[in-house]
Amino acid sequence: MMKEKGADSPMWAICQHEFFRLFKSIKSLITVAFIVGISYLVSDLVNQAADLLPQKELAQGHALGIFALIMLFGPLFVFSLSHDVINRELAGRTIRFLVTRTSRNQIILGKFLGVAFFWLTCMIITFGVVFATVQTFDAKTFYLCVSLLIYCISLALLLSLVIPRPSYTMFLGIVIALIMPGLGLWSTFSSHPAAPWIKYLTPFSFMEKGGAWTGFIWLYAAAFLIASMYLFRRRDC
Repeated sequence: MMKEKGADSPMWAICQHEFFRLFKSIKSLITVAFIVGISYLVSDLVNQAADLLPQKELAQGHALGIFALIMLFGPLFVFSLSHDVINRELAGRTIRFLVTRTSRNQIILGKFLGVAFFWLTCMIITFGVVFATVQTFDAKTFYLCVSLLIYCISLALLLSLVIPRPSYTMFLGIVIALIMPGLGLWSTFSSHPAAPWIKYLTPFSFMEKGGAWTGFIWLYAAAFLIASMYLFRRRDC
């Protein structure tokens, strides 16, 4: 695992291993094909209705399928594919091999970057298909989708470290992935007294506000990543 071709450091070797492991998985390939297929279909439908839409809304409409898909199912995609990114190594005791060759911080960063590059590549492929179809690229939607996925990746990494068994993180990840979009959308638009507090725990209110507010999504991701490093340094392997 540590001797990936072209890798100059253990962290990048771990990153490359995680990146290619995801792309070799049948489940990952089906997920990517599903995202690209749905995005293409929605973009094609919007293109067929081009005469009915103003030019400005048309440019954003082509990315509507990707945005809706990632908003509703992005957390589910990430948790289903990466819920065991750390506890898989702990359960198989392969983590002992890694901790004897590099620092624990580099293991966490390598795992995070490998999963992040996988989803960044998926988004580039998806938006690339839409661009090739209708010659429009919505940079704002691309940034929002990547921000949400980074939030979910860092949270999945933290859960995988806190919870030792992959079967438990699989179940909890699916529960969180199903609850998170509903809770985020409810708290964004609800007048319930608890809604203003709850909405700032999910990334959706920041996405709805847009602009500099999306920076808080990255701050949450950084906090989850730092917590993962801290907990991993204190853990026996």
